[in-house]
Amino acid sequence: MKVQLLFRLTGILVFLQIALGGLLTFDFVQTPVPHIITGFAVLAFAIAILVMALTLKPPFKPLRGLSIGLVAFIVLQIILGFYTYSTDNLAVAWVHLLVAVGIVGMVTAGAFMSMRLDYRSREQSPAPS
Repeated sequence: MKVQLLFRLTGILVFLQIALGGLLTFDFVQTPVPHIITGFAVLAFAIAILVMALTLKPPFKPLRGLSIGLVAFIVLQIILGFYTYSTDNLAVAWVHLLVAVGIVGMVTAGAFMSMRLDYRSREQSPAPS
């Protein structure tokens, strides 16, 4: 599976995650379980992206750094989410939202970066005879 496809699927999951968070915040949904499950699915996809980025030949360092940062932000996001849910601390909830914006930016940048990588690899490969 290409890293480009993984970034796109992760982007879809992240936007679903934000929608579920909004529904939870404004009391349209009473249980946080779908938001939590989607969050762990995003983490699983981010780890898959990290593994693929680390095994790329030749290595593409900007994508490696982005994928490491993405996994770190998602782990931080999960910790902040559970802390917010257990304490109802509004300041931590705002930090949780700001980290979510960072994750959206990283996933979007990663999708475009991986498309660029795919384009460059096609451009440099010799044409089949």
